[in-house]
Amino acid sequence: MTSPALQTDRTRLTPRDWIAAGFRALAEGGAPALRVEPLARGLGTSKGSFYWHFADLAALKAQMVALWQRLAEEEITASVLASEAEGRGALQALIGRISVAPPAAYGGAGVEPALRGWARTEPHVAQAVAAMDARRLAVLEGFFAQAGHADPAQAARLFYAATLGLMELRLTTGADMRAGLEAQLDALLP
Repeated sequence: MTSPALQTDRTRLTPRDWIAAGFRALAEGGAPALRVEPLARGLGTSKGSFYWHFADLAALKAQMVALWQRLAEEEITASVLASEAEGRGALQALIGRISVAPPAAYGGAGVEPALRGWARTEPHVAQAVAAMDARRLAVLEGFFAQAGHADPAQAARLFYAATLGLMELRLTTGADMRAGLEAQLDALLP
């Protein structure tokens, strides 16, 4: 017979709760923090609750990566579709979207840098990050081409490098990501 506490855990927590806890742990402690027992402790529940939703830790990790990919793709799609602007206007709209840190419930500003750190140790994460980098660079290149930049591929790489660097600086120095990206855009499209 199932204990009442475990039964409550099953009805109260969802896979999304565990995924959010995974992202918070990743942002705070890197990939080594992705362990079932500390996640359960952080959620105030048992390991049994975890195994009710996931076959194993690899399943949680796979769902975390899948959610990150989906949200990152939605960010791109929303930026492209929401803005009827092209070129510089589209880049400015994108800056507005990417300057906002993800919700704290999902690791906040530290989640993407932590995910990139995780990619250095897990091939499936590295593959997902590489695919998203390629997708983001392609969109940026298109925006810079629309803006008439002489070398849109190079401009896209520089802008993306600035974006990734500012993500790190936002964590360590509190850098204003929006101001930094706007300055980078002004340098690339005077």
